[in-house]
Amino acid sequence: MQVPFDNNVILDSLEQSIFVKDVNSVFLFINRACAELIGKKPSEVVGKSDFDFFPREIALKYRDDDATVVHDKKVIDTEENIVVNNQIRIIRTIKKPLYKGSEVVAILGIFWDITNEKEEKLNYLKLQFGLKQAQALANIGHWELDLLNNTLYWSDEVYRIFGLKPQEFDATYEAFLKYIHPDDVDLVNNVYINSLKEKSGYHVEHRIVRKNGEVGYVEERCEHEFDSSGNPVRSIGTVHDITRRKNAENQLILASAVFEKMNDGVLITDDKQNILTINSAYSTISGYKLEDVKGKTPNTFSSGWHNKVFYQSLWDELNTKGQWKGEIIDRRKNGELYTAELNIIALHNKDGKLTNYISIVNDISDKKQKENLIHNLAYFDALTNLPNRVLFQERIIDKIPALKRYDKKMAIFFIDMDNFKNINDTFGHFTGDKFLIEVAKSIKSLLREQDTLARLGGDEFTVILDDVESILDIGFVADKIISRFKSPIVVENREFFTGASVGISIYPDDSESYEGLVKAADTAMYQVKEAGKNGYQFFTQSMNEKITQRALIENDLRSAIDKEELFLEYQPKVNLETKSVYGMEALVRWNHSDVGLIRPDKFIGISEETGQIVQIGLWVAKQAISDTKALHDEGKKLTVSINVSSKQLDDVSFVDDICAIADDIGLDKSYIELEITESHIMKSVDKALSILNALYERGFKLSIDDFGTGYSSLSYLKKLPAKTIKIDRSFVLDIDKDEDDRSIVAAIIAMARSLGKDVIAEGSETKEHIDALKLLNCNQIQGYYFSKPLRIEKFKEFIRDFKGEGKSV
Repeated sequence: MQVPFDNNVILDSLEQSIFVKDVNSVFLFINRACAELIGKKPSEVVGKSDFDFFPREIALKYRDDDATVVHDKKVIDTEENIVVNNQIRIIRTIKKPLYKGSEVVAILGIFWDITNEKEEKLNYLKLQFGLKQAQALANIGHWELDLLNNTLYWSDEVYRIFGLKPQEFDATYEAFLKYIHPDDVDLVNNVYINSLKEKSGYHVEHRIVRKNGEVGYVEERCEHEFDSSGNPVRSIGTVHDITRRKNAENQLILASAVFEKMNDGVLITDDKQNILTINSAYSTISGYKLEDVKGKTPNTFSSGWHNKVFYQSLWDELNTKGQWKGEIIDRRKNGELYTAELNIIALHNKDGKLTNYISIVNDISDKKQKENLIHNLAYFDALTNLPNRVLFQERIIDKIPALKRYDKKMAIFFIDMDNFKNINDTFGHFTGDKFLIEVAKSIKSLLREQDTLARLGGDEFTVILDDVESILDIGFVADKIISRFKSPIVVENREFFTGASVGISIYPDDSESYEGLVKAADTAMYQVKEAGKNGYQFFTQSMNEKITQRALIENDLRSAIDKEELFLEYQPKVNLETKSVYGMEALVRWNHSDVGLIRPDKFIGISEETGQIVQIGLWVAKQAISDTKALHDEGKKLTVSINVSSKQLDDVSFVDDICAIADDIGLDKSYIELEITESHIMKSVDKALSILNALYERGFKLSIDDFGTGYSSLSYLKKLPAKTIKIDRSFVLDIDKDEDDRSIVAAIIAMARSLGKDVIAEGSETKEHIDALKLLNCNQIQGYYFSKPLRIEKFKEFIRDFKGEGKSV
């Protein structure tokens, strides 16, 4: 039977693109689907080559493929991306030779769009990969058992759960049983068989033994498929590795048992310190049950014994190190105090966030009582309850490293009661003991809390004066002890008169060892005994000399005015701009009748401590104002500066007294400048302001001395009625060499000018100082460059001959 249409009609109806080329790659035939891909009609393609329709590089590739088919007689199967309707499509092309006899006469080409097929395959692979990844992440594998064909499939994750390489061998039920823990094989078998009988799924947890022998835990779930007759045809299940969870559960069970059974008390809070739970031991120790404290904070147990510093230190260490260990005194529910060893641990999660605090408590009250008893027996004197020789030695040795590190001093006193043997022999040991107890109380009352009083035995006492500032402080304490025993000790309504011989050594001056310090103090004490008792002496002779010198100054200063041993010197104040002397500072001097000239830094401080500065200050004011009035009478209108001590400002009659002196002498107060040091003002700002305003209202000029050495407040500085600020010499000495000093001086000048105040620089000793101050526009100068302090007659000669020039010192 003849086909009613030709073959071209059939080829044109196919979805595949079909073409035929001759051996020279010229198109002999092309169906409609293929021509449409090129964008032509079949008639427009036949007789032409690929070079007529495609870019050269693509046409060359097609020609090379054709040559391979013709010459090598091979079938070529390729895939390539082409753009169709602005979309990338994947095309599969098959080219094969057409023969006439054994000779290749043409090339048959067939190609078709496989984009959708490729995308479906890619999606499938993605799904498969995603499933494997999900199973790996979740530690869940799946398996399928074909009961009709008796074949078993394991996913890769099942192999990994059993410690095997994926698809290491073909899965079988026997292999599955091989990796189940021997003690759990019957359990798994029975569960599976019963589930088939009952036609229901199952869920079971059991142990496995991995290939390396490690024991793990899995959770299995399974469902079955049945045919229409109810016969099982397939089982599908999952295997979930729950080893970590089971281990965590086991550890939790173990921890819970330990938590409840341990002897130490345990308290757990959240990150806000709210109590979550306590164990039985904690309840036993504290007396509180969980329901009493849950949701509260550990402050519930606070005894109030510890101060803020203790808790601040605790939290600082806990926050920085994550743990704090120490002893703490807490209070039980019944109000009783107890001592506990406490270990607090801060817990953080894997992200570093604080989650909980765990407190572990051990009641050591009984232990502490026994330790304290033993400690007291070993370290304290049974009669006076003072530290004994052992503790005295330990404390000195313990203090020495810190004293050395911070360059501090420490004093050791050896005290021997001068009349104790007579008391003991006459009135008996019982009275003697009571006498020693009263002596201990008396000495202790004279010491600071940080000082140590110890009894070495008999009537020998020792004192550790810690962190002493000066020899004067040490002598002051020794004086108090000596003075106390000038009064009687009362025992059983009987007065006992005694005295104390005190020897003193100093660390590190006399020794840097315990033995050396004790020996030195003991030696000094015996020197007191030999000198007549009832006194004190330093081991170092130079220190004795200092004390002696202070006593001399203090005693003789009282009569220095009456003996006319005090005198004044005046240092000129120069104006660089006018090259003139505009004022002078009065400076007190002391020419002792026996010792000779005593420097002001030796006696001014002592006069302030003793209060003698008030009388001396008025004498200075009277003499300085008198000398200035005499200068005025000679036509030299200079201003005199007089230093005023804080002790004078504290004297309620000071303002009236100095006004009376000025009025009696008849000098205009505007020519009297009172200099007050910055540090004196800042000791009591409000009080100083009140007095200075009173002086200002009475007509005196005021000046702030030693400016820059204290800690002034600008808010107070602008309130001060002071007309002048004096820059301290410490900033001037290196002003020509030190950029920092120059900057400080410039800042002080700028600030003073902004407040409408004058500035004078003291300590100007060289031409370089003067030049530097000129550059900073500071024209009022005081210093050795122009003159040292002079007696009044020499001062008069100086101002008479002054030409505005000076000389470097």
